[in-house]
Amino acid sequence: MLNKKPKMKLVAASIASAVAVTACVGGPSLTRIATVPLGAEVTGIYKTDNGDLFFNVQHPSDSLPAPENSAAVGVWTGVDFNNLPADFPEIGVPTSGSAFEQITRVSEGSFQVLGRAGDTYAGALPFGLGAVVTADGTASIKLSQDPDFNAYIPNSVDGNSGYLFSAWEDRPGAMSRLAVNKLADGSWQVSDAMNVDFSGVKGTMINCFGTVSPWGTPLTSEENYEAENAANWNNPAYSSGYPNYPDVLNIQTYLGGEFPNPYNYGYIVEITEPTSANPTPVKLFTLGRSAHENAVIMPDEKTVYLTDDGTDKGFYKFVAREAGDLSAGTLYAAKVFQDPGSDAATTGFDIAWLELGSGSNEEIAGWIAEYDGIDESDYVEGETSYITDAEISDWAAGLGGDDRYAFLETLKAAEAKGATVEFRKMEGININYAGVADGSIPFMYVAMSEVRRGMTDTEGDIQVSENRCGIVYQLSLDENFNADRMDPLVIGGNYDSAAAENKCPVDAIANPDNLIVLDDGRLIIGEDTSKHKNNMIWLYDAN
Repeated sequence: MLNKKPKMKLVAASIASAVAVTACVGGPSLTRIATVPLGAEVTGIYKTDNGDLFFNVQHPSDSLPAPENSAAVGVWTGVDFNNLPADFPEIGVPTSGSAFEQITRVSEGSFQVLGRAGDTYAGALPFGLGAVVTADGTASIKLSQDPDFNAYIPNSVDGNSGYLFSAWEDRPGAMSRLAVNKLADGSWQVSDAMNVDFSGVKGTMINCFGTVSPWGTPLTSEENYEAENAANWNNPAYSSGYPNYPDVLNIQTYLGGEFPNPYNYGYIVEITEPTSANPTPVKLFTLGRSAHENAVIMPDEKTVYLTDDGTDKGFYKFVAREAGDLSAGTLYAAKVFQDPGSDAATTGFDIAWLELGSGSNEEIAGWIAEYDGIDESDYVEGETSYITDAEISDWAAGLGGDDRYAFLETLKAAEAKGATVEFRKMEGININYAGVADGSIPFMYVAMSEVRRGMTDTEGDIQVSENRCGIVYQLSLDENFNADRMDPLVIGGNYDSAAAENKCPVDAIANPDNLIVLDDGRLIIGEDTSKHKNNMIWLYDAN
């Protein structure tokens, strides 16, 4: 055990700037409450039951002075996010060229760094925090600068000690676990560190945002942008994808030489037994294979909603056969019906759910195994070594085939069934669990990083105006936790392509990503944007 505090940096709350956010008197308000260093995005926003807020600083600019040029996993101290005042203070935009651009700033309290990429914690992590290590643990493939999802799992009655899981969004992916406890002065201490062993599930890829299940297990997401592009998985000339062929070779290195099967990557991964000496990951094949951003489980412990990041993507729902067990059930895709009008700031959608298929983890694992043993030697230009589009079309038309297509080629299956596949960078999705359970906050919220491309053309189900700064949507949930309506709520400002530094206005959101819903219904929204010089965290109050 490490009986000492980790490296940390405390950033004073009093840092000010000349630019402030103006709230509407008596109406919705948007308050900027934090900014992160140049080049960095905000990731891993997670609130504990005690009101502590963890978040990360992902891939800060290499040009920053050390240690700010290394990614950070951290916690906001000195603020109870369960009891924020109505007039929680705002923080301004860092002045261009100032030192404030180079650090993490919060409007009240302090940001404490629990670890930076490369920290070894007195040898507990010999290759460093964020290292993607081979399955046998003998070598590091790369040192990631991309911490994403955080999940805090308490192991004490008062909730002040536990484990902080952080996903590392790389190819292959990784997840660290820090043993942490809160001290009397409100700061946190790291006493041990380890990496989750993913060798039992053939490794992971691009571990993105996530949530914690109602039964206390972290759910991280494999954001496989190329899930619908299995045809290029074993193409040695494929260098432009995410992942691309060199990334596939990194997974092969992780596996010790075995060429990976593409259908093993692109799932929600549940970390079972999270407080044990050896947390056990389980890939939930039943929730479909896509560029998962994250999954959120409803209070019935059966219904799950899933976003799919990228361009021309779907929106999914899973309903388990039994509460508390996601290993078997039915997968659905959304079909939306646009309101009259085309202004993205005011136009909503009704939602219907089209059934894609039913299956179990065991059954789907058997289907996946049928594609083992394929490698570069099987690649033929213009063809595919894996599932063909013709197979999917025949299955959707009822001309044969099993439901493997729904789970292994989820986006293509959704499109073949007539679902809406026009969403552009659908990011974090979340609820306030207690508020949904008792009906006091009967909404789910989703960040659409951009409203663009397939959402703004003249074809398909969605034909609204462009908003390159993004929109957070509010989804209505009925008594059965069915999402049947989607309306714009928090609107990004007017995009200015000629602006030198901030192409989206600094008094509004830009490319929203992570979000959480507080107990009083307010939203905390984090950015992943190049359209603000410094990414920001916002507090949104609808009242």
